[in-house]
Amino acid sequence: MARHDRGISPGSPIASQQPGGLFLRRAAAYSLDIVLLFAILAPLGFLLGPLLGSIPETGPEIWRRLLLNFSLPTWLYFILFEGSPRGATLGKRLLRLQVRRLDGRALGIGPALRRTALKLLPWELLHLSIFGLSAQPGDLDLIQSLGLAVAFLLWGLYLVSAVTSGGRRARYDDWIGSQIQRSLPPTVA
Repeated sequence: MARHDRGISPGSPIASQQPGGLFLRRAAAYSLDIVLLFAILAPLGFLLGPLLGSIPETGPEIWRRLLLNFSLPTWLYFILFEGSPRGATLGKRLLRLQVRRLDGRALGIGPALRRTALKLLPWELLHLSIFGLSAQPGDLDLIQSLGLAVAFLLWGLYLVSAVTSGGRRARYDDWIGSQIQRSLPPTVA
């Protein structure tokens, strides 16, 4: 008898307590997504670099290039895939996970935008602190150090909340009312 035949939905506590839990699957899905994005965006950025101007030399130039080459496409990827009716990036689909509202409905584009903004905020603070606010990368002042501290504190908060929820919810999920749940494989008629 399949899991869905016994009345166990993907987001139910019983499904979440199965061996392996959601946390490692969630972390693996995110890692797959980031590796996939980097594998596509790094060569694309290298090829399109001459169209964007000279090789960036100052911190703000590097930050702008990172924003165009990596941040904006990554934001679009997460917003469009997690905001879709399937609610899953390619990494989540491979690992049979999806993002849903707490009531089980699809997330939608607006909440996916807010979720992505909160989820990637530490990453963006890191880029801004190291590059965007520095004339020369590597020279950190107090404001940059505070930006890095906030980025790492947020990342730690997200990690702890995801671990303690068994992978269902990170703090940014709490803030917008979303959760990660297992998606069922298609049924065979």
